Amino acid sequence: MARPSGFDLFAAALVAIALASCMTAPTPPSGPWLDFATLQPGRSSNSALACAADLCPLAQISRPEITLNASAERVAAALRDLESTAQFNTEPNGDIRARYVAITRLMRFRDDVDVLIRPVSAEQARVAVFSRSRIGKSDLGANAARINALETRLREALGSD
Repeated sequence: MARPSGFDLFAAALVAIALASCMTAPTPPSGPWLDFATLQPGRSSNSALACAADLCPLAQISRPEITLNASAERVAAALRDLESTAQFNTEPNGDIRARYVAITRLMRFRDDVDVLIRPVSAEQARVAVFSRSRIGKSDLGANAARINALETRLREALGSD
């Protein structure tokens, strides 16, 4: 039987490291919070944005924002229950921001999700969501599907239509 070459051992080590990184807990987001107002159109198709033109004036919007018949605080509480690793920040104007790392099922890739919950009234909130893959040039629709699924899960959690 032939002995593995140095290159074979190196390649095996790289594969092992890559697989181990896919199985470990995601690193929580760090750094400054995303500013939806300054989002610029990206060059790749590995992201999706649910937003309104007044919240994301410079960005390429994938779909309309999510409007929920619940207070911003209730929406944030529901999101906290759905995404237990999410970090939250309440701003002086009442906006609530959240961010978390989503993990794809098959390949276990880490994707970043930022959420802006803007109070409209005591019974209504606007929700913008920016989901993007950390690697690759195309997400094959995974980020758009993630936003749609999040909307469905929030509506179910809030008992709204």
